[in-house]
Amino acid sequence: MMMRHGMIAGLALLGAGLPAQAQVQATPPKLIAPSFDCAKARPGTIDQVICKDRELSILDRTMGLDYERAKLQTPPVEEATLLREQRAFIANRNLCMKRREDRQACIAFAYESRIERLGEWIDRSAWSGE
Repeated sequence: MMMRHGMIAGLALLGAGLPAQAQVQATPPKLIAPSFDCAKARPGTIDQVICKDRELSILDRTMGLDYERAKLQTPPVEEATLLREQRAFIANRNLCMKRREDRQACIAFAYESRIERLGEWIDRSAWSGE
């Protein structure tokens, strides 16, 4: 009898937690700040799109941290190449604004590709002892 009562009490507790759990899931996830100041993002710009999208904000922050790390590990003779690649990434990423249907996916792909490339820079610098 005691075991049965404990089991019923446990089931009641599980049921009691459902509304709270549903409420937590209904709360929108907290936005993660990208690598730039969203207060300065102008309406209709890619910066504003990134600021309003959690995944893109996370990707931007990750890319920004990886870029800073790559800059620190890049030998001076290759700094211009790293900067040129970063500018090309920004230009290509910005082209995604022309796409309405899959804009977020386009931007995310640009970031994922850049993060992968920066990883190559970082790994290469680590291997060369820089």
